[in-house]
Amino acid sequence: MGGASEPSGQQKRAGKRLLAAHVPQALSRLRLHRALEGRSDDNIVRVGHADRAWSDFYHHALTIRWSSFFWYALASYVVVNAAFALLYMMVPREITGTRPGVFWDYFFFSIQTFSTVGYGVMAPVGRSAHVIASCELLGGMILNAVATGLVFARFARPRARLMFSNSALIRKDGDTAHLGLRIANERLSPILSVDVELFLSRLIVQPNGRLARQFDPLVLVQSHIPVLRFAFSPMHVIDAHSPLNGLTIEALRKEEAEIVLTVTGTDEVSGQSVFARTAYGFDRVLYNHRFVDIIDASADGRITVDYTRFHATEGE
Repeated sequence: MGGASEPSGQQKRAGKRLLAAHVPQALSRLRLHRALEGRSDDNIVRVGHADRAWSDFYHHALTIRWSSFFWYALASYVVVNAAFALLYMMVPREITGTRPGVFWDYFFFSIQTFSTVGYGVMAPVGRSAHVIASCELLGGMILNAVATGLVFARFARPRARLMFSNSALIRKDGDTAHLGLRIANERLSPILSVDVELFLSRLIVQPNGRLARQFDPLVLVQSHIPVLRFAFSPMHVIDAHSPLNGLTIEALRKEEAEIVLTVTGTDEVSGQSVFARTAYGFDRVLYNHRFVDIIDASADGRITVDYTRFHATEGE
């Protein structure tokens, strides 16, 4: 079976020219991609993909800030009641206790109807006013139920209160190097059945100059723990099978690589699954350092966890 023919010198020179033309541009895009990944969604403008809040209303209502949620709710409340107030102004003689042409009388009558707290001095007396009020009562009950459900869902949404170390560390233990991080549970209640995954993320420059995102799993010494009560230090051994083997921090920094950490578990109190993630660029990786111990045991058997030393490291 014949082997593949060697590329000619002309083909090799053409390939080098192609790489020389594409690689600088690709590296520039690589830095842009890395910068984008470090930003929040508020700082990214997406072209060709509009954020259609109404098509995914529930998700949008759960993920916006509380201040935005409050102002959206207040604006909706005012707009709906103002719209019905204008309808009531079209039948002024069918609502007792209001002054014809005075918008605020009808606006506050609309609020009473919308919130089902009326009727007192102001009340509908005509057929048209009753029809409008009935429609507003139905809409008010639905919107109040939606608002109540959204507020409850925002409060009940499971969140993992996890603390991640500011730095990832690479240190040698004998002839073997280890990559280590530290995570801690900020709540008093433990997290059960915790799974930790670690990945090396890189943007690889292909021969045609395009960028491809590559995730290489970094196998941990212990990736599952039954209970996370205080702190845990996931560790990856940089051996011959590790994607980090043979790579220096300087080379990884030039590639704009990063370490991606994901944590999943079950909250003991709510029984709900919780998830957290973080990423470390290699400008946040320290070499020949180790974490300062945060757990002390006193003579009387009491254990002290000092979170003020959680991010502290010391050289070896």
